[in-house]
Amino acid sequence: MINKLYLNKDWLQSKYLNEQLSITQIKLLCGIKGHGDTITRYLKKFGIVKRSLSLSLHLSKANHYNPSKKAIEWIEGELLGDGCLGSKSIYSAYFRYSSKYPEYIQYVSDTLSSFGIKRLGKIRKYYNKVYNFYSYHYYSKYYEELYSLYLKWYPSRKKIIPPHLKITPITLKQWYIGDGCLIKPLQTPTRHERPHIELFPFAFSSLSVNRLVKQLNKIGIKATRRQYNNSIRISTLSIQNFFNYIGKSPVDCYQYKFNSLSSLCKKS
Repeated sequence: MINKLYLNKDWLQSKYLNEQLSITQIKLLCGIKGHGDTITRYLKKFGIVKRSLSLSLHLSKANHYNPSKKAIEWIEGELLGDGCLGSKSIYSAYFRYSSKYPEYIQYVSDTLSSFGIKRLGKIRKYYNKVYNFYSYHYYSKYYEELYSLYLKWYPSRKKIIPPHLKITPITLKQWYIGDGCLIKPLQTPTRHERPHIELFPFAFSSLSVNRLVKQLNKIGIKATRRQYNNSIRISTLSIQNFFNYIGKSPVDCYQYKFNSLSSLCKKS
């Protein structure tokens, strides 16, 4: 039996614009079967502008997740390193990551899944002929909530460090895993370098890197920016504070980055 609720402009406008139901969903509510254009005709009659095809497709197939504080901190930590966001519309974005370690890519997939972000297809494996190694690539499905992060990190389609990004233990750990390393003492007849940690935000502006340096110093991790390569050097005296702050490695393949250098620091 057909329920002619669509004859009421306010009802039709509320369902289509406020609740953002599709024409198909409205037809079902009204008991209309088949492929007729009854709802379309009444949208036009009442002066209700139809949505674009891209928006209609997004609303009918949109994925959603709960952007918790932990999820955002984790994703932004990866974005400081090798993580990327991409978008092909103004409605949603996806996350991608590549690594030479299949264990880490599986960790990325599992962690995002725990946040409600599902993987698109399978983890992809590629052979790099230039460097003679395999790399593993992760792609998430498109999510509406990721688009706000995309705009924050890619305001002009080029990745930046957002001005108000806050360093947290989660953010710093994921950044360090992706773009950080332990520098062990290097002793030669002409040079003695003390152990330290380096973070490599090469592609970002010196201004944004300096903002991160200030934050690190504020939380008790002595850091300086190296002008010649725009890297961040964590002082020997702050190595233990650094590891106490970020905690343990979440995967075995990067455990080598978390081996304590406290004994070396005492010798230096």
